[in-house]
Amino acid sequence: MITFILNNKEVSTALSPGTPVLDFVRYHQYLTGTKIGCREGDCGACTVLVGDLTTGELRYRSATSCLMPLGNAHGKHIVTIEGLNMAELNSVQQAMADESATQCGFCTPASWFQWPDFA
Repeated sequence: MITFILNNKEVSTALSPGTPVLDFVRYHQYLTGTKIGCREGDCGACTVLVGDLTTGELRYRSATSCLMPLGNAHGKHIVTIEGLNMAELNSVQQAMADESATQCGFCTPASWFQWPDFA
């Protein structure tokens, strides 16, 4: 049995340890804020935070959930977009909501890349 904390609740599953965390989060927990993009770990649309105890301290790192096997989540704290600022939006989130802005996460990791000018 794989057990971990997902956002603010403890979850357990008997799914295969090789199941991508992305699939578990979206299809078994119905948290669709974590997006399906490239399924190759490049685009960042599926990014989650992974909290782990390291030398007695809880430390977080980002992970592409499309490549992370569910077995690697055991004993950890997985945070999806739904788990951030659950009480209220921060000022940036509120401004995006007020202005009907969108941010899917697909282009963010590659925003530094300059496409060649084919014109």
